[in-house]
Amino acid sequence: MKEAVDLHAHTNRSDGTLTPVELVRLAKEKGLAAVAVTDHDTTAGVEEALAEGERTGIRVIPGIEMSTSLDGCDVHLIGLFVDIHNAALQDRLREVLEDRNERNKRSVRRLQEKGFSVSQGDLDAYGADKILTRGNIAEILVKKGYAEDIKDAMGKYMCRGKVGYARRRVPDPSECIRLLHDAGARVFVAHLHQIDLKDPEHSMDICRRILAMGADGLETEYCEFDEVWKIRAKEIAGEYDCLESGGSDFHGSLKKGLELGTGYGDLFVPAAFLERM
Repeated sequence: MKEAVDLHAHTNRSDGTLTPVELVRLAKEKGLAAVAVTDHDTTAGVEEALAEGERTGIRVIPGIEMSTSLDGCDVHLIGLFVDIHNAALQDRLREVLEDRNERNKRSVRRLQEKGFSVSQGDLDAYGADKILTRGNIAEILVKKGYAEDIKDAMGKYMCRGKVGYARRRVPDPSECIRLLHDAGARVFVAHLHQIDLKDPEHSMDICRRILAMGADGLETEYCEFDEVWKIRAKEIAGEYDCLESGGSDFHGSLKKGLELGTGYGDLFVPAAFLERM
């Protein structure tokens, strides 16, 4: 049987619910050959995960998921094999965190203005060391009865054009690529189908343009890809003769029914992807 890896997973250092140690232990239980810790705009959980990987004998890839934007669309880039001690990267991540926190405050104010019973205290309850995302605000909305689950809350309130959405300043793709390359990372376009939900062709165009900027590859295996998106992603990888990656985008209990390694049941990310990097 071929070995599987998961190269896109989150811990409670951003919007996941498992600690880095718990994530690595779960990867071991699942029989994965490797797991990448790719929290949003932070590497805070990587050292802890690496230590647990060393202890338990599972390979841990130091990573990150950085937010950027192109043509007004949100784009996420996965960095794998990141030097988490790179000073320039960490300096920029501190700036990104400050703006993310301001964005979260704006989102809460927008919701309050529309009569939603949410507060800054709801965010503060997560703790000062956690990187909070729109997903966490969606989680608050679910807990308060405004939506059935995270996906429902994101679609109703937290996506672009919805009441709780607030833009934030992010590095442009070329800056993200440069920062990550300078920190020794391989850079991948994440979940390309989410770039422009209304226009698949635009999503693919943006992916191609980011690859042309110097990104090393894209995710060709992802928990939400149907057969059409798998074919599209593979075609782009073939066009650019680039590296492939993939993962479950695991967030613990934040995403119901989503499992590390297997996604919603049929995900398989071959260890060969990792070997080629």
